[in-house]
Amino acid sequence: MTDKTPATDPVVPTAAPGASAPASAPTDPVKARPAKRGSGPLVTALIIVILLAAGLGYALWKQRTQFVSAGREVATRLDTLSSDVAQARKDTREALALAQAQAGRVAELEDTVRETQSQYNALQLAWQNFNDSASDELLANDIERLLTIASQQLRLAGNVSNAIVALETAQSRLARADRPRFSSLQQSINGDLDRLRAVSTVDIPAQSGRIERLVALVGKAPLLVPDAAAPGVTPAGEAQPATALAPQIDPQASLPADAPWWQRWRAEMASWPGRAGSALAHELGGLITIQRVDEPAALLLSPDQADLVRGALRQRLLTAQLAMLMRQPAVWKSELENVGTTLSKYFDSRSPDTVAAQGLARELAQTDIAVRLPDVADSLNAVAALRAAGFKTSEQD
Repeated sequence: MTDKTPATDPVVPTAAPGASAPASAPTDPVKARPAKRGSGPLVTALIIVILLAAGLGYALWKQRTQFVSAGREVATRLDTLSSDVAQARKDTREALALAQAQAGRVAELEDTVRETQSQYNALQLAWQNFNDSASDELLANDIERLLTIASQQLRLAGNVSNAIVALETAQSRLARADRPRFSSLQQSINGDLDRLRAVSTVDIPAQSGRIERLVALVGKAPLLVPDAAAPGVTPAGEAQPATALAPQIDPQASLPADAPWWQRWRAEMASWPGRAGSALAHELGGLITIQRVDEPAALLLSPDQADLVRGALRQRLLTAQLAMLMRQPAVWKSELENVGTTLSKYFDSRSPDTVAAQGLARELAQTDIAVRLPDVADSLNAVAALRAAGFKTSEQD
């Protein structure tokens, strides 16, 4: 077999016809070919190696730079973290010291509270022992003082409410003491309280309101003579209107509308006597009035004296109100009767205000303000009986 290998000889290009070969062309093409083939790949490989080495070196340098930067950043963070940890440790130690100090103060306060509580318990026990060991005589003195106050309120002021308060205080005092020896006294106080609560008292506000209404009626009721407060009649010498002198009479009212003038003149002349008589009768009727008066001096009062009469009535009504508050029925009835008598003598009985004032004065005079108040004699006698029986003091116990 024959090997079919390609020919190693290079193909020499043929020159174009008519072209002349260069003068500097090598004469031996076989010697020049191997030199070109050996230098090209080596240079390329060398360039590639150099590029790879440069890229690898740049990558190593970049990586080293990043590593160094990261190391510096980590070191900085470690330093910051170390300082923060140190500060945190310092704060923790300070907080722990403060907590320990506060715990010590709290413990001291707890000890103080316990000591104070023990002292309070001791004082409370001592007070309880003092109350338990108090003598019956001291308790009797307190109860007697309250009963005396209740008796004074009933006798001097007639105040049932204050007396009830004093007895209720004594009752609660005995209930707290819980002494069997005072059971009879407690029953006596309960009986006096029941009697006082059943007392019917006078309605002071209602009666005071009626008195004030009577004062207002006295101020506006007319007297028999005119005065500045309530003028009853027109004073003498004051001119009256012309229309009030005599009734107006029309003499031509009965004539027809078309009556001649002489008939109208005759009717006018005929009406003159009647009109003159009516005017005279009206004038005399205004000057003369007939009225029955029990007190002739009432018609001679001047305006100043009329004011004094009204002021005297107001003063009597205030005195009656004070008598009601002081539980004085005799003064109450006397003053109101005097008010009624004055109203009937000096005031015009035809006026509605005078009639209303007289009726209200009679009603008030008939009101009984003398309330029969009970006493606390049973309770006082019970205290006296306890004192007569004797007491056991705390020293004897």
